[in-house]
Amino acid sequence: MGVDVMSSSLLAQVTEQSKLDLSVFHQSWWQEIAQGFPGYREVKAMRNGRLVGRLPFVLRRNRLGLAFGQDPYWTHLGGPVVEENLSVREKLDVLRDLLKQLPRRASFTFTCDQTLCYADLVRTAFFEAGFEHSSQITYVRLPEGGDVQNERKRKHRGHIKRAAKRLACVDITPREFVRYFGENLMAQGKRSYAPLNMLMPLIQQALDRGCARVLAAKQNPEDVSDDSSSSALCDAAIVYIWDDRRCFYWLSTYRVASENGLERAPHPDAVKLLMITAMEHAQAMNLIFDADGVATPGADHLYRKILGLKIEERRDVFRRINTTERIYQNSKLRIMQWRSEHFALSST
Repeated sequence: MGVDVMSSSLLAQVTEQSKLDLSVFHQSWWQEIAQGFPGYREVKAMRNGRLVGRLPFVLRRNRLGLAFGQDPYWTHLGGPVVEENLSVREKLDVLRDLLKQLPRRASFTFTCDQTLCYADLVRTAFFEAGFEHSSQITYVRLPEGGDVQNERKRKHRGHIKRAAKRLACVDITPREFVRYFGENLMAQGKRSYAPLNMLMPLIQQALDRGCARVLAAKQNPEDVSDDSSSSALCDAAIVYIWDDRRCFYWLSTYRVASENGLERAPHPDAVKLLMITAMEHAQAMNLIFDADGVATPGADHLYRKILGLKIEERRDVFRRINTTERIYQNSKLRIMQWRSEHFALSST
């Protein structure tokens, strides 16, 4: 495939030269850990023996055996990284070179940082390589935005204040978070889209570098019955990470109420309380708070209406489907349409 894994020394060479403009997801230490992910691949561009660009991704197959690639696991902003002291023409040439090396038999999706100084060149190169473009909404809050609590309506401020009286925001270890994350997924009958065992080293390294916090909302001891399990003490947990410019609301999880009713139900505002804490911390560090993508209408309502995030940004999402995948998707669509029409006729 013309794809290999880059050595850590080469990887650090291009990243550190432009680290001030790159997100935490592109930093050299992050990419070094990502190299251990299953299916990790990377294409690179060299000029006169010097590394000037790279594009990391993971390659895997679905249950039908179709290959597809995406940004490395747990990396919410990916895409190509190019040395910034190149000329505009040189950067575009490097981007074209990187995309040309991607395996043609695989479908790809990349979510790219729209704030990069060469974001326009990234769009041009992806368009030329046959990728389709869409956007992922995220909401941000500037550090000069004033008091975090005052941006909410009175009703929502009251909810947060009451939650703060019932819950304590405490730091927990990466191991505790990952275990809690997995338990909550299992309780909801879901599976993680990415390997959970690769999550812990990322969180731990970020903590060691002083660019992350793992926070949990735990019930006050006086509010918990003696027969409650230790896991029931925690209602929600989040991880937020930051670089020189932004603080990203990276991961979150919450406890699911037990069906037997023996355990106390989790507080409905636990995640909101944790997010407010993260926003206040970002402001204290003079960083932009980034909601790190909006995936559902419920999340959009939470960020805009309840948490008061008003500034909308749109990340660039590029997707290219190979011929086999496109045939499969079209056939699947036709079958669904036929079933819908057949059911409508049989009901008349």
